[in-house]
Amino acid sequence: AYVSNFSDRITGITGDPDKVHAMAKSFGIYWKKVDTGDGDYTMDHTASVLLLNAKGDFAGTIAYGESSDTAVAKLKRLAAKG
Repeated sequence: AYVSNFSDRITGITGDPDKVHAMAKSFGIYWKKVDTGDGDYTMDHTASVLLLNAKGDFAGTIAYGESSDTAVAKLKRLAAKG
């Protein structure tokens, strides 16, 4: 539900928390819940987009702030591989 606030073209990962944590760690994803001191919290987390191939294997990243030309080139290469 959270990712749907951004785009319906994004696929979020969900499931058993232990399995989600294992998957995130295997991709080198960082996350940390940060208490704001007023009973609320924010989340620090990796801001890169992970690229997965058609088999679901890691195929690269698009870094936060990376140029759109570079990002598009990465996506085109990935799409060409199928």
